[in-house]
Amino acid sequence: MRRILVLLAALALLSIPSAAYADTFTFSPSATAPNNNNGTDNRNESDYAGGSSQFDLDHHRAYTWRISNVVIPPGHVITGASITFRNIANWDRNANMLFVHMLDSARSFSSATSSRSATVNGVTWYNDATGVPVTDINDYFAGNDSALVSAGTGDTFLFQQSFNMVGQNGYIASDFTHTFTAAQLAALAAYIANGNSLAFGFDSDCHFWNNGIVFTFQTGPATIPEPATMALLGTGLASAGFYLRRRRQVKLSNIS
Repeated sequence: MRRILVLLAALALLSIPSAAYADTFTFSPSATAPNNNNGTDNRNESDYAGGSSQFDLDHHRAYTWRISNVVIPPGHVITGASITFRNIANWDRNANMLFVHMLDSARSFSSATSSRSATVNGVTWYNDATGVPVTDINDYFAGNDSALVSAGTGDTFLFQQSFNMVGQNGYIASDFTHTFTAAQLAALAAYIANGNSLAFGFDSDCHFWNNGIVFTFQTGPATIPEPATMALLGTGLASAGFYLRRRRQVKLSNIS
């Protein structure tokens, strides 16, 4: 009887997906403009200019960051995702907005033009605004993005966020994290399935100091116990329990 219970317990464990089989994938673009204001990276001083991992979110440009060779483990599904901008702060008190999109892919260029960079480590920028400060605060990836994105490319808007400077003593920089919604997770899975790659589009309508961008997603087993398996398991455990109670009752009856 003890052997039966052990086997049933083992079946129960095997039937339940375990968090131990989950995976986490993390990606960060290379630094594109580290410490470009006298090397200062103290995030709460007025001369804060980003850290050693800074991604140059200049107010005159829109950017794409393409991530290739993304592979989901066999039998897994995406269970969560987020994108974090580390120690991000606006460089002045002017109106500003950061628009962020997730793309199925992004164009890649071997050489630069007067208005666009070559693609380096998956990152390309395009001059989409003029003037200082930028007063035309519009989302480049909401339509007129052909310089960086091919026609027909999947595009999912993630969020928009301003980072105004507050306080009397200078910049108040902090980490900002966007957690993907269920619909955004579904789009992420579809984009990766279509060629094992994806991209992000950043339109920074002002200049944002930061210490890097981190994209992370988690996966877990796609399979769950089938109803028939769980029903059989429940029946087996119930039968075992009934058998033990009957055996105990017989022993007590014999003693009395």
